[in-house]
Amino acid sequence: MPRIRVTTAATALALVVAVGAAFAADPSWKIDPAHSSAEFAIKHFALSTVKGTIPVKDGRITLAAGKDLPSSVSATLDVSAIDTKNDDRNHDLRSDQWFDTDKFPTGTFTSTAIDGSDPAKFTIAGNLTLHGVTKPVTLAAALEGKGLGGRGEKRIAYTATTTIHRKDFGLSNLATNATGDLVVGEDAQISLEVEAIASP
Repeated sequence: MPRIRVTTAATALALVVAVGAAFAADPSWKIDPAHSSAEFAIKHFALSTVKGTIPVKDGRITLAAGKDLPSSVSATLDVSAIDTKNDDRNHDLRSDQWFDTDKFPTGTFTSTAIDGSDPAKFTIAGNLTLHGVTKPVTLAAALEGKGLGGRGEKRIAYTATTTIHRKDFGLSNLATNATGDLVVGEDAQISLEVEAIASP
């Protein structure tokens, strides 16, 4: 019996090492739009916080050799599909008063630097383009997990957060209420959930 337990433990260890090596051997990952999204949260009349989502259309993550830490990240956002669960508000946000999605249907993010050595806590600096304007932003990011999908495909997931100033991107609508409070706050909190699949 002891020998069986040793053999089982050794087998389990070998499987863990093999899975880790398999993930390390696949540095290029394609973002899965069905399991990825960008959420924003912004104040309404300096009172409640309104939240919405912008779908992640596509993108790619490259891992640093032998690590779960990205060496580069790129993504395209489908701004034309922005959704706040209110049709009137969605229409306003897509209009030329805000994102003007007829002219600028998508946004992009391209990393310029990854800082940190711990996949559980690192930063991604890069260029975010929204409304035809490109500005540098820094995301606080973390590895959420990795494993196999239902068809045996290798998957990996990250989260990331940042805060942007909407006026930096030309979203400068300053409509106010009777007491001077902005209809839409100036700072938007951005939260990203990204899942990616190993690709050739």
